[in-house]
Amino acid sequence: MTPLSTSPRGRVIGLVLIATFLYASAPPLLHLTASESNPFYFNSLITVMQVTIPGAFLLYSKNTYVNNRLSADQRLQLRRLRAHCTGLRRMRRSGSVERTVVVKELDRKDVLGWIKLPVVWALISSLHYGFLAWSVTILETAVATTIFELWPVFLVFTLARHEDSDRRFRLAPASTGHPRRAISKERIALTVLAGAGLALMLGSQAGDQIRSVADLVSHEAVVGMAIALVASLLAALSVLSSLAYGKTLYYALVDAPVAGRPGGFTSTSAKPIEQRGDADRRLLVWLTLLGYVLSRVVALPVNVLIGMLTPQVQGSMTTGAVLGALAMGTAASVAGILLRVGNIRSEDVAVNSLLCFGPAVSLLALMALGITLPRFDLFLVGAVLILTVNVMIQLRPQAGIRSR
Repeated sequence: MTPLSTSPRGRVIGLVLIATFLYASAPPLLHLTASESNPFYFNSLITVMQVTIPGAFLLYSKNTYVNNRLSADQRLQLRRLRAHCTGLRRMRRSGSVERTVVVKELDRKDVLGWIKLPVVWALISSLHYGFLAWSVTILETAVATTIFELWPVFLVFTLARHEDSDRRFRLAPASTGHPRRAISKERIALTVLAGAGLALMLGSQAGDQIRSVADLVSHEAVVGMAIALVASLLAALSVLSSLAYGKTLYYALVDAPVAGRPGGFTSTSAKPIEQRGDADRRLLVWLTLLGYVLSRVVALPVNVLIGMLTPQVQGSMTTGAVLGALAMGTAASVAGILLRVGNIRSEDVAVNSLLCFGPAVSLLALMALGITLPRFDLFLVGAVLILTVNVMIQLRPQAGIRSR
């Protein structure tokens, strides 16, 4: 039996754990540097790093990851805007019980279709650190952090649905397809338990700020929690959207027929991209990070505009806030690359449950900075629950995966 640390799954776990610790550095940096800053100006500086670092990787690796895999015609197609305006669409064919999925270009008249494009999801979701910083101006940092850190739970379930759409697109039968990403009821229950652990952590530090039900339903607390929850949903969408973008762009370049595609098209191969060889996996990584970078390039002026239009969250950008934002952006950029590579190489989406360790690490760092936990017992129970759940998920990689 191959040791976990040297197996492909062990390497994936290592990538995701490193990403988790990097992501966990955000709340302490936020607490130290940005509590009085305009959150969207702060997020714009984070976005600068999210463009610079992955952008450098894209330029450095283009020859190996792209030019050695795509033909001249395919590289020309990559430079055309319409190739980026594609997405997976579920369609019900006449006489068919199961919905089929096709890759379809956006119809210019289809206004609703723009919302479904992965690149648009990526743009909107790139605002998540801005909403987190906003919630911190209303709530205690520890409370906002724990609500925000629910995003891995949302990510696991949304990725499972996306992977089901990918299977249908490839016309891979549910009984014989590759077992990647499928989640059994056992895995679902364990992931929900990880979310329960996060809820216990929320209770562990809510005591100072939320002392009664009246405090919980107060207007200020509700608004702050709602903003933190929006940040959490956008954080999950940020990962999902770039992974979906990479796959749909890959299909548009590699699997698309040469002739026109008015009704959309299905894959020429039932094999997952990850089984098509190293060149295909590298291309998928490159295209995924391309969506990550492009969305943040567009997000830069959007962040500044939102900052100008929200005077209620105005604040000065001190030198400390600038340095904190650049540090957060660096950590988030490296973590984003590692997490996306880990998902592309992973055996199933449940590997993302490792991200539930993030709030424990963040809260311990906040404690070191002087933030107290009124109910340390709840924090300890929640941390142990998350640890136990992850051990059960990660050390039994096949037990929770149903055969396809």
